[in-house]
Amino acid sequence: PEASRTAKGTYLANVLQLADGEKVTTIISIDAFNEGEHLTMVTKLGVIKRTALKEFEYQRKGGKIAITLDEGDELLFVVHTRGGENILIATANGAATRFDEETVRVMGRTARGVRGMRLSPDDVVVGAVLVDEDKMLMTVTERGFGKRTDFSEFRQMKNRGGSGVICHNISEKTGKLAGICAVEEQDDLMLITDQGTIIRTPVAGINTYSRSASGVIVMRLDDDQKIVNFTKVSPDEKKDEETQETPNEETAEIVVPVLEEDKE
Repeated sequence: PEASRTAKGTYLANVLQLADGEKVTTIISIDAFNEGEHLTMVTKLGVIKRTALKEFEYQRKGGKIAITLDEGDELLFVVHTRGGENILIATANGAATRFDEETVRVMGRTARGVRGMRLSPDDVVVGAVLVDEDKMLMTVTERGFGKRTDFSEFRQMKNRGGSGVICHNISEKTGKLAGICAVEEQDDLMLITDQGTIIRTPVAGINTYSRSASGVIVMRLDDDQKIVNFTKVSPDEKKDEETQETPNEETAEIVVPVLEEDKE
């Protein structure tokens, strides 16, 4: 249900039938279950899997299995792909790899997938996006440093499963990479901390740097705070928010949407 910016929200277990210990990691809007389209999934430990979208057309009451996970792994990111698209995966240690989705064969719902990116023992996946050369890659760290980088700086790999290249220079000052997204100049960025603080800042105010740069401060944090998630707000979403303002009332609220890794 729709609620105000400061509301706690509704517990999803009251809306969906979730098993013990299960949690929602991704929400995707689907208009139609078309042939040739896929859901491409990426896990915390770098496994990737592509499944035909039509396999999810008819739902069961308790949902359907989307992927079989290894012990200790989690499904973190799901993107809607339509064939021939490039995927970029990034890790907490600031590495990223870019490859064609066609290098990942289509599998059934119960398959575990294949290696999408080779990770060091202390690293995990923190983001996966579709490459759009008309947009830029936004990277933000846990300590509030961010930057924009041209997708052209990330060469397409011939195969999946590599270690990748630097996408953000990580240090003790910047903290680990918190996440990535694809942005346009007119977008806004909304960032949320582990203490529930949210700020909104224009993407145009965040400079463009090379993939090996550390970025600039996009959110100032207390020593005990860190950024846990962020998302872009597109122009259409901003218009929707403006229409929800109620200036004639004594108290007006704006509803703001917040969205919260080769084993063949």
